[in-house]
Amino acid sequence: MKPTKRFLLLAALALAVGLAACGGSGDGEETVAGTFEPLVETPSAYKNVSGEAELTRSGGETTIALSVDGLAPDTEYMAHLHTGGCADTDPGGAHFKFDPEGGDMPPNEIHLSFTSNADGSGKAEVTSDQQVPAGEAGSVVLHLADGAMAVGEGSQQFAALFVHEGVDHSKGETHDGAPQAPEQPDKLACAELEGGAAAAASVAEIEVSEDEPVGGVQKLEFDAGDQIRFQVTGDEAEEVHVHGYDLSEEIPPGGGTVEFSFPAEIEGIFEIELEAKAVLIAELQVNP
Repeated sequence: MKPTKRFLLLAALALAVGLAACGGSGDGEETVAGTFEPLVETPSAYKNVSGEAELTRSGGETTIALSVDGLAPDTEYMAHLHTGGCADTDPGGAHFKFDPEGGDMPPNEIHLSFTSNADGSGKAEVTSDQQVPAGEAGSVVLHLADGAMAVGEGSQQFAALFVHEGVDHSKGETHDGAPQAPEQPDKLACAELEGGAAAAASVAEIEVSEDEPVGGVQKLEFDAGDQIRFQVTGDEAEEVHVHGYDLSEEIPPGGGTVEFSFPAEIEGIFEIELEAKAVLIAELQVNP
């Protein structure tokens, strides 16, 4: 072999080895991020909350990191990974669970706890040894930690209701005639990750009036591995049942809306009906 040809062959081999080593990361790493925004019912003291949440999938693991400003100083907070978007009726929807039938604590859920510093800023990061499937990390929602007290307008009156006539309701103490402490705000801020408002807008809506689906029986079609999301609005108390998956939600007396969100793990065609009246309102088709 001539020297020139040998040199070209060696150079080509070296380039191939180099590309294989680089491989563009090779582990399928993916990062999605969202910006925290205060929710409508957030107390006035938290209306300036801002920051970012970031989720990274890599090597079969999931890492979530957050950085938040505009918090109360030296206060405990908790954040959870949720399946829905911030624009949902219940912002964020349900907590993400690796096993939908499993418990509501880590490692089955992803929780981040932290305490803000004196400037009202906080950071947290947690890594799970499981990978959150693409499309299922709807948002990160920020809460007060259990036992932490809201600040801002009404906070002094709030504290006064916890300790009343020598009875400390925060410790579970009660007495006849004591006022009840007002409910703490459940969610303060939300950062959309995947889907977000677009996912919320794409949720199928089924309306039921006088025991019949408005516009006829809908067909909902998904592929295996998708996140199935739809909502049913009715004008009276009803049990909505998803056959095959055996999931039910109760429309309250007087009417209302219930939302379903679950992974497409069972393939086939399944009826969605008003259980008590055996009225078909939709067909769910899950393709391979």
